[in-house]
Amino acid sequence: MRIDGLTRSLHICMVITVLFQMLSSLWMFTPEPGKMVGYETILYSWHIMFIGWSSVTIACVYAMLRFAEYHEWTRLIPWFSASKRALFLKSAKEEIPGVFKGELAPPENRGALAGAMHGFGFLLLIAMGLTGSYAMLGIRPDGTTSADMTLMFELHSWGGVFVWFFLTAHVSMVIYHVILGHYKVLDVFQIRQKK
Repeated sequence: MRIDGLTRSLHICMVITVLFQMLSSLWMFTPEPGKMVGYETILYSWHIMFIGWSSVTIACVYAMLRFAEYHEWTRLIPWFSASKRALFLKSAKEEIPGVFKGELAPPENRGALAGAMHGFGFLLLIAMGLTGSYAMLGIRPDGTTSADMTLMFELHSWGGVFVWFFLTAHVSMVIYHVILGHYKVLDVFQIRQKK
């Protein structure tokens, strides 16, 4: 599995921005007009402004680069092609039982199951960024929002729950790969020297 410098940089930037977004969401509060500004409201400002826009931009650029190649697009989003869907289902049947037996396919095999999971992550992060951006742009100066903005806030909040599940599963699989000796999975961070 060859990882170029741009992919590595975008992945690291996405890790940093998404972790900031997820952790800041635990402590931030939506500012209310006339209330004292505290660190919680400052976190909110960073969450929606600087890091929020950076996060959605990085996720979109990263996805566009991956989706620009037909092979990558259909590996990450196999649902629209009968042959890729069949490959995904075959891969899932073969690989999922191995997860419970300690027989993970090495990451350099780039199976259809792993590709679809990465594609799901891309789509989830883009959806989070777009719902957050839409909701942020609709906050009125007095702090009120319209019904569609309230819906976007709700979708954004529920999406966050799925991002926590995705991050937990993703990091757990990386740790599992490392335990099984598949150190190539760390090449995206270039932690281990290539031999």
